[in-house]
Amino acid sequence: MLPALILRIKSLPLQIARVAVICAVLLFCPSDLSFVPTDRPAVVNPQQPAEDVGERPSTPPAGPQGLARQPLSHRAARVEGLTLGSQAVLEGLWTPQELQGSPHDTQLVRLRGPDHTPPAWQVPTQVAPPLAPGWRGSIRRVQPWHNQKVIALTFDLCERADDVTGYDAPIVHYLRTEQVRATFFAGGKWMRSHAEKAMQLMADPLFEVGNHSWTHGNLRVLQGEDLARQILWTQAQYELLWDELEHRARRLGIAPQEMEKIPRRPLAFRFPYGTCSPEALQALAASGLPAIQWDVVSGDPARHQTAPSIVKTVLSQTRAGSIVVFHANGRGHGTADALPRIIPALRAQGFEFVTVSELLRLGRVITAEECYELRPGDNRRYDAMVGEGTSRWR
Repeated sequence: MLPALILRIKSLPLQIARVAVICAVLLFCPSDLSFVPTDRPAVVNPQQPAEDVGERPSTPPAGPQGLARQPLSHRAARVEGLTLGSQAVLEGLWTPQELQGSPHDTQLVRLRGPDHTPPAWQVPTQVAPPLAPGWRGSIRRVQPWHNQKVIALTFDLCERADDVTGYDAPIVHYLRTEQVRATFFAGGKWMRSHAEKAMQLMADPLFEVGNHSWTHGNLRVLQGEDLARQILWTQAQYELLWDELEHRARRLGIAPQEMEKIPRRPLAFRFPYGTCSPEALQALAASGLPAIQWDVVSGDPARHQTAPSIVKTVLSQTRAGSIVVFHANGRGHGTADALPRIIPALRAQGFEFVTVSELLRLGRVITAEECYELRPGDNRRYDAMVGEGTSRWR
């Protein structure tokens, strides 16, 4: 597989080819790297296709993983063949009180200096095939088949090199209480500093955990190895936590097949600041990670954002196939108060909630060639404001 991929890479522009080669070598040749543990062989994720399936067809009954399109039942949206968690693992490892969290979880800490420490190992061992061509752009939304009113609520868990952000336990508790499926895009450093919370999200069958880079790097500015590390270190950190979950579950006598319900790697990626470059998109495509943007912006990172404003925006802009962006890292201002108004209102309109990976398999993926918030070029300001993006704003 690697020689064929290298031939494909050779035809790319130099800057794109450079990071693609890095990703290809790291993903397909881990045994050549001295810091890869010898007891962790590369494994193809069983929830991924065996090969690149080409352009997504407009009318066939199966998506790129060969998963049949399924009609949805109220509050119980599922895609056959795709599992995202285990109730047995979740309930076996944590009590309801532990899952509920505490008020201290939202605390934000500014570090005296940036923490650029890598994860315990830097190379993910779970290998995925390159993305199908139709999935290689910036994914804005999905056009659902059969006019299904499905939407994906997403919550970013950002953390830069010079801070430790929080965890909005009330948001997660409300989603669990109301049985709302959702996707959390977690930074790799955030997963390391909030390992227990990250593992709870990974184990919960309601939720999907995606990759949000290592230290919230601006991947329109970062290039080459710096870009690759933001992607791959986060994949590797997730694997570390999966192994810890497996160790705890085995010690408690939980059936091994329960752990197989939890994805062995993040299945999707979100760009920090919503910024990207052709090089970054190509790196993700080579790594088998769809780049998930959005078409509805809650605006909750703004300190003066209010719950009524979030409710108005989300309810007025959400449509079938929408991807809505929120935050749950202590910087989701107004979101915890807005959700109890948003969720019932959307359900009353007939909407059902799915994770991002489920949404992608329930319709035609709508992509753009560049990354932006709501219109092309509207996030260019971040390049001057944050530069590489991994430390506090200039």
